[in-house]
Amino acid sequence: MQVEAIYNQGRIEFVQPLRLKHDHVRLVVTVPDEEIEPAPFNLPPELMQKAQAMIDKYQAILNAPLPADESLPELSPEYDDRLQAIELRNQMRQEQGRPV
Repeated sequence: MQVEAIYNQGRIEFVQPLRLKHDHVRLVVTVPDEEIEPAPFNLPPELMQKAQAMIDKYQAILNAPLPADESLPELSPEYDDRLQAIELRNQMRQEQGRPV
């Protein structure tokens, strides 16, 4: 059952009064992302530096230019077989009306 509630200074209040059978009931609450303030991280400076280094490395990988097709190695026969098997499986799924 879905019911509407309002969060007010640490308390959740139902919009319509609701009587529950038990005193202790587990609930699932959906909160819009824009209503949540990010929690500050209190990590030691050395961990923050490591994290920033990892982010920088990841960004460098994402922003690196793709190599030219001519510079790429040839596909191995095993890899080529796998690509053909994937294509065959996709064709079979399409014939059965299933999403690829």
